[in-house]
Amino acid sequence: MKLVFIYITFLLFTAVFADGDARKGNEAYEKGEYAVADSLYRIALETDPENAKLHFNLGNALAKQGKIEEAIESYLQFESLSETKEDKSLAQYNIGTLLAETEKWKPAKLHFRNALKMNPGDFEAKHNFELAARNAQDEENEQQQQQDQNQEQPEPSEYAKAMKKQAEKLVSERQYKQAYDLMQRALQADETVRAFNDFIQRIGTVDQIDS
Repeated sequence: MKLVFIYITFLLFTAVFADGDARKGNEAYEKGEYAVADSLYRIALETDPENAKLHFNLGNALAKQGKIEEAIESYLQFESLSETKEDKSLAQYNIGTLLAETEKWKPAKLHFRNALKMNPGDFEAKHNFELAARNAQDEENEQQQQQDQNQEQPEPSEYAKAMKKQAEKLVSERQYKQAYDLMQRALQADETVRAFNDFIQRIGTVDQIDS
């Protein structure tokens, strides 16, 4: 296991929740009762599904439970509902942190870079980007050595599954180019996205027809 120092900043939005299930969710989270917080945030979202901060806090509760795929989905939802670059950067930062914790260095590097583009002054994102980039290069060298030895279809990672779900959402909205571009970027970051080559080729074909 590679030894690195990663800043972990799972911030919790608290001031906006005066009462109700969201506040109780925060209280449970702060006590370390992440499964309880998870349930309470979901209940709160049933009545306020467009509340970006609820999606962010849910992502934190999911991350603390090791539910990486669901946490990434929640952070992406938070990002899509957020209005400021700083908030969008925070979503990308937390996704990068989650991936770095599980040593998914290439996609972690991508998301830390995205965070920096939105918030160039974020020292922690810069620090983590450099660490992820260094480890990603080491990982790429190791994979290159094994590339010719294993040509089987890879098992998609949790990151790959989350990216596919996001692309499927874009397809349902008929945003084929955005979906195709998303999967291409994900493929560059994580080779296991290759497991969805048929899906990528299909939306690419539709995008070409639309164009």
